[in-house]
Amino acid sequence: MSDQVWYLYQNGQQLGPYDTQQVTQLFTTKMIADDGYIFKVGWKDWRPVEEGYEVLGLTVPSDKGWTDEQLNARKAARPRAGVTGRVVVHNNGDVTIGKGINVSETGIFVETHDRIFTLGEQLKISVRCDGLSKAFNAEAIVIRFNTDPRYPLGYGLQFTSIDDSDKVQIRELVEQLNKSGNFGLLAK
Repeated sequence: MSDQVWYLYQNGQQLGPYDTQQVTQLFTTKMIADDGYIFKVGWKDWRPVEEGYEVLGLTVPSDKGWTDEQLNARKAARPRAGVTGRVVVHNNGDVTIGKGINVSETGIFVETHDRIFTLGEQLKISVRCDGLSKAFNAEAIVIRFNTDPRYPLGYGLQFTSIDDSDKVQIRELVEQLNKSGNFGLLAK
């Protein structure tokens, strides 16, 4: 039986299969993107790449070893705003209505227990969230579905088509929260 049971998802593409030695080497040489995902045959879903360290028995890199400049650069590369509101997600057939958790110019996390879409599936979404001046529509691709009960259950969606004016309103919300030092929800 082949030991090639590992898959990676990063930079918009699925890679693999890899055997345990190969994937361990990719982790130790830092060849896996921080925002990537890992999957092992037998698992029910993709997991954030940081969970791969523990599963493989490797030392988890600690943010404590990073300089403030490195941490700030990492946050700036993926700034997000915590939101509340309704998000309708569909593929012109199946539909789910979820709760927005956080949003950036590049994507949104939608909390829902409905697991009806697949990794890589192209979807249409309609978002109405507090903190945004108007609702917006976009197209997005499924990049993950979280089933870990320690975190909100639902879809991580990456925008593939979004109006520039909607990007602007998201950017303004993120900047407003960053200036206030509150990376979560806006105070009511």
